[in-house]
Amino acid sequence: MRTSRTTTVALACAALAALTAGTATASTPVANTCGGAVSDYSGLLGLDTPFTGNATGAGVDRPMTITPQALNGTLVKTEIASGTGDSRYALGQFLLRVDITGRGEIVFPAYAGEGWSENIVCATGTRVTKITGMVYVADLKEPIGFVVSRD
Repeated sequence: MRTSRTTTVALACAALAALTAGTATASTPVANTCGGAVSDYSGLLGLDTPFTGNATGAGVDRPMTITPQALNGTLVKTEIASGTGDSRYALGQFLLRVDITGRGEIVFPAYAGEGWSENIVCATGTRVTKITGMVYVADLKEPIGFVVSRD
């Protein structure tokens, strides 16, 4: 029996595919340990309280507030005061990312671009009580650090 070159190559490819193919399995869900759910920032049974603190850059402390706008939703209002009577805000959706340990991190809108968390703290359970990170402000080219918290 004569085998064509095309048939031989096809059989070799099929054998290789059978040897290297893995069984498809569902990934294991990551357990929420701190800030791994939208409700950890915005509230689950009622709209949660705002995060308040300061963004600090160029030797100036700027009052900053991140206020949830929708129960169990990602809509937030981020307000940063650049000076007396010069408060600016952005209203938009935050993006939640959850790492393999179940800890969340967010990217949120700001008047001059965006801000992002670098660390979050949960006092008890998974509700976020403190966020530290970086944010862009209107009068500086580089992002500045911020710390906001709530009880």
